[in-house]
Amino acid sequence: MRALVVALTDVIAFGGGVMLGYKLDSDDKATTATAVSGLPPAVEQTRVTLLEAAESGDYEALRPLITDSFEYTFGSPVEGGPIEYWQRLEEETDEVPLESLAAILKMPYVLSRGNYVWPWAYTVETADDLSEHEVELLAPLVPPSGLFPPGSGYFGWRAGFEPDGTWAFFVAGD
Repeated sequence: MRALVVALTDVIAFGGGVMLGYKLDSDDKATTATAVSGLPPAVEQTRVTLLEAAESGDYEALRPLITDSFEYTFGSPVEGGPIEYWQRLEEETDEVPLESLAAILKMPYVLSRGNYVWPWAYTVETADDLSEHEVELLAPLVPPSGLFPPGSGYFGWRAGFEPDGTWAFFVAGD
């Protein structure tokens, strides 16, 4: 028999909607499932490049992806730019920006205001709106209570990409 290929894409709404997909390949002998991102190829390529750099701890690998319009902090730009800012955060605080970047880029995303944003929790109003599974997904960052200060939305690290794959922002707080 010929191989049967079924593409199944589920859309789950969390504010703007998280897109999750699975490609199921089936033939007479076996069935396997592999993730299908549903992302534009340029966004997926940038995500993978950033994830590899973050997992290796290579700040310099991020430099070619940082444009003049890239946002990395609220307020004025920091002397030395984003890489120096993140390195300073590591030295002076408990923050580990590259570990956070790697963790969020492995989570589901949301399409919000035309940008692809990780994690999907970016559009969640309060920690009370999270399911038990979603709390588990956010566990690599910090407890949800630390990500959702009272009376505000998500304040944790988040990364955004334009549809053409341009890395638009990587910020925390508000």
